[in-house]
Amino acid sequence: MRDSLRARLLFWHVAAGAAIIVTFGVAVCLLVWHSRLSAIDTGLRLHAAALDRAVRPTDNGQVDLILDPGLRQVDASGIYHFVWTREGVLIDRSDTDRAVPEPGPDGPRFAGGHRELAATAASGVRLLVGVDLAPLRSDIRALATNLLAAGGGILLLSVAAGWWMLGRALAPLGRINLTARRMAEGDLSARIPDESVDSEVGQLVTALNSAFDRLHGAIERQRRFTADASHELRTPLATLSAEVQWALARDRARDELRSSLEVCGRAAARMQAVIERLLFLARGQAVAAETHPVRLDDVAREAVDHTRALSYASGLTVEVDLAPVSILANRERLLEAVTNVVTNALRYNVPAGRVTVETHLENGRAVLRVADTGIGIAAEDLPHVFDPFFRGDPARSRDTGGAGLGLAVARTVAEEHGGTIHCDSAPGRGTTVTMTWPADRVVPGTEPSRPA
Repeated sequence: MRDSLRARLLFWHVAAGAAIIVTFGVAVCLLVWHSRLSAIDTGLRLHAAALDRAVRPTDNGQVDLILDPGLRQVDASGIYHFVWTREGVLIDRSDTDRAVPEPGPDGPRFAGGHRELAATAASGVRLLVGVDLAPLRSDIRALATNLLAAGGGILLLSVAAGWWMLGRALAPLGRINLTARRMAEGDLSARIPDESVDSEVGQLVTALNSAFDRLHGAIERQRRFTADASHELRTPLATLSAEVQWALARDRARDELRSSLEVCGRAAARMQAVIERLLFLARGQAVAAETHPVRLDDVAREAVDHTRALSYASGLTVEVDLAPVSILANRERLLEAVTNVVTNALRYNVPAGRVTVETHLENGRAVLRVADTGIGIAAEDLPHVFDPFFRGDPARSRDTGGAGLGLAVARTVAEEHGGTIHCDSAPGRGTTVTMTWPADRVVPGTEPSRPA
């Protein structure tokens, strides 16, 4: 129970409430004490003034004390008095059990549970008036007891209300815990109910649900990626295994063995290409962090040169418009990404088609754009073209020589370098892939910006 958040919050709630109640009670008692004491002091001063008026000097230098009979008795307010001559001889006192005190200096004082006021009359006579504070202390104790009882009742109600309110306030945390447990047990579709999205806890629930959605998506992509990678490797492995078994089944002619080895070589090369692309995707930020100023136009030109054999074999025209642009990047990874984009544009083009490659600055951002006149991509497939191993159109199959990793690599490289990649396409109207890097990645001193 001590470790319960609800119990700890309630403890601090009760502690704060008790502190407030005690502080309030003490303040009230002190205010009443000082108020009543001030009234007592006023009464003592009035009584002393009445005694002063009762003093009558005589012709022989002595004084007469002509007191109203009421002043000799302790009145309803409990005030008593003592009167001394200037020589210190007691000449009058009230009918009280109070022992004769010393006159002391003028002014109010506390003495033996009494409040007293000493004064000197105009004739030199010393006066002392006082009152027993026992009734005042009794009243203050009664007030404190009543305040304590009322405060205790309020505190008990506060505990009950606080426990109930904390239960309602912390209920979403219980649902968060339950959802997290369900997800830990494998139910990745579990989500936290978010009835009160306007509250702080509701906003937390919304943020956690969003995080769970992204986590679910990432795990599903990882599962799909693993399945796709396994599928990509299974075919060449099956081919390789079948050819080896066929070759070993019995003695083969030299030409038959050569043909079989060529099939095995192609299968091994395909597996190597897939594995290299997977390693490229897995190398990640550690390699991309090694950045230097790189001429984007030179990289694009080199990518075109690397794919020139493919363009010649396909009878395609490659046009370039490469303005000098420099960015901070890892040259090898950038070249791999651009080569993949250009290769896709050539591989999925139409006979006698055209590919255009251009680089420039656009509103301070570095832009590389590759456009083709190829078969295009359906609208429902566009959101997935950068997913590993994705092939939407039957024409985009492994028979063309790809493994479905080219654009996935391009996106990874673009994002590693703080950039973005975007694809525009429509079936039969070609495809345009645009890679963009922000101004903070552009190295100063390249071509002037052109308007967007």
